[in-house]
Amino acid sequence: MIWLFILIPIILVAGMAIYFEKKSGMTPPDLTDHAMKINEADKNNNVNKNSGGS
Repeated sequence: MIWLFILIPIILVAGMAIYFEKKSGMTPPDLTDHAMKINEADKNNNVNKNSGGS
């Protein structure tokens, strides 16, 4: 009987997540924008490496 208290909320939350995902029409993230941000971070990192600190 205790398994019902564990299983029913999981089923409800999963059902709501699936419903709202289909309703909102979620799309995968734009990978080109993400790649550009990674390249920008790499450039900043290389500048900091070559700054000649201590």
